[in-house]
Amino acid sequence: MKELNRFDRYALKYFVYSSPIFIGFMIWASMEFKGASEPANLKGGVWDIFGWCFIAWVLILLYTVTKMLFGKKFRDTTMAKLAGIKERDEREGLVAGNAAKFSFLSTFALLLFMLVFSVTTLTVKKNEVPAPGKNGQVAIGFGLKAHDETAFVHQVKDGVESFDYKSIPLSKPFMLLVIMIWQIGSYHLVARRELRE
Repeated sequence: MKELNRFDRYALKYFVYSSPIFIGFMIWASMEFKGASEPANLKGGVWDIFGWCFIAWVLILLYTVTKMLFGKKFRDTTMAKLAGIKERDEREGLVAGNAAKFSFLSTFALLLFMLVFSVTTLTVKKNEVPAPGKNGQVAIGFGLKAHDETAFVHQVKDGVESFDYKSIPLSKPFMLLVIMIWQIGSYHLVARRELRE
C-alpha cells in the first residue's frame, strides 16, 4: 500500500485485521446476551476499551467507504489490494477487466432476483366447502414499500422520551432497488467520463 498516505495505510490495516474480531463479536453478541447492555464477563475497563476500539472501527469504515466513493486513486489502490489484482501487463489488465465485468453482471442479476422475490406475494387458499370446479384460490401480487417503520422508533414510556435507531429507515426491497440504480448509474457515469477523456 505504498501508494497510500500513512494514515490511510494504518487505517486500512486496523480495519482489515480487526474486522474478524468485531464481526465475530457481533454474531456472538446477537446470540448470547440479547437485551443485556453488556456481557457479565466484560465489566469495567475491558468493556470500555473494547467499546472505543469498536467506535474507531466504525469511524474508519465510514471514512473508507466515503473516500472510496470520491477518491479514484484510493479506490483503485484499495480494491486492487483487496481483490489481489496486480495488472502488471496487458494480459493481467484484460483478466481483471473480465473479472470485474462478470462481478458486475452477476451481482446485478442476484440483486434483481432478490428484489423480485422480496416484493412478490403469494397467497394459496383452500375452500372449506369446495364449490363446483373451484377447490381453492391462488393469488399473486407485488408490493414495494419504501419506508421501514421499525428502523427509527420514537416513544414516551413512564415519562421518559426515547429515540431508538436500529437501521436505515428504508425497506429491504427499496434498498435493493437503490443499490441497483446506483450500480447502473455509476457504471454509465464512469464509462462516459472515460470515453470523453
